[in-house]
Amino acid sequence: MTEAELNCPLCQQNNYCAVDSDEPCWCMNTKIPTELIEQVPSEQRNQSCICASCVNKFNQLVKSVT
Repeated sequence: MTEAELNCPLCQQNNYCAVDSDEPCWCMNTKIPTELIEQVPSEQRNQSCICASCVNKFNQLVKSVT
């Protein structure tokens, strides 16, 4: 994986993607909200995983608003 693929496109931190591993990556069992994916710049979509931290922060924000 390239460095760009290892970093979250939203926060630029390590996304801990293990898609190339023998074990399923955490993201394969996690629903990534469409609204969050839409925040990724179009040229970076489908290039690297959004990290668990960004997913969790987004979900907490949505919970606090509803």
